[in-house]
Amino acid sequence: MMPQPAVSRTAPTTEVVSEIVLQRLTTSIVSVADLRAEDRARMFTLMRKYYDAVTEETFQADLARKDAVILLRDRGELQGFSTLVSLRVTVGRKTVYGVFSGDTVIEKQYWGQQALPVAFLRYMFREKLKRPFTILYWLLISKGYKTYLMMANNFAEHFPRYEMNTPADRRAIADAFYFKLFPEHYDPATGLIRFPAGACRLKSGVAEISNEMTASNPRIAFFEKANPEWRSGVELACLARMTLTTPFRYAAKAFIKDRILLRLARLFRKKG
Repeated sequence: MMPQPAVSRTAPTTEVVSEIVLQRLTTSIVSVADLRAEDRARMFTLMRKYYDAVTEETFQADLARKDAVILLRDRGELQGFSTLVSLRVTVGRKTVYGVFSGDTVIEKQYWGQQALPVAFLRYMFREKLKRPFTILYWLLISKGYKTYLMMANNFAEHFPRYEMNTPADRRAIADAFYFKLFPEHYDPATGLIRFPAGACRLKSGVAEISNEMTASNPRIAFFEKANPEWRSGVELACLARMTLTTPFRYAAKAFIKDRILLRLARLFRKKG
């Protein structure tokens, strides 16, 4: 899953603003075959820190099935990663392409930074440019609301969503992809993926959902309704359409957010 913090309704403290402004992650995208041994070891350490029931054998086997990895570093030290694999399916007479996000972890002190979303969109944009007139989707499975919010907050077309039922043609596309990815575990009736008992799941307290959060954010409320078994490691199968304009939409939102944070930082420094 891809951790992103919930939006706070209170003004950030001086320490929080300074941390957001000063701690900057750098990113690189490398093929799985080119990963260094020390990076593989660090990735596994991060997985064990935030997930239960993770074995090195399972982690390495899953990694071997991926194409590339987004690496996030702070002054050279690996602080997060996200694995990626491209695939395609045929739905009706159309070939549809997708990029599936696999294991994703970021150290908690970096939650909320935009390095991972930006690197991911850059990767997706390059994939879209390879076939600009074909359909491309981001395939995301979510056992935590933060991952779901990253999709829902940044992609104009995404499913499932609280505003409407998933159209039949989009459901057919999701079914085709997720049957290909998880033929034994995907349930098209619910859109959920149930892995065997003892499968990887978030550690307790990593992404808890409070009553206040569901009351104030309809997307979080929808996620919990759509995936009531998320605490047990059940995944919600999601679909988001990538277009040539998606990165520009995201950039506009990020620019506004950064301007607000910088103004807050200057304000707190003056008060200090």
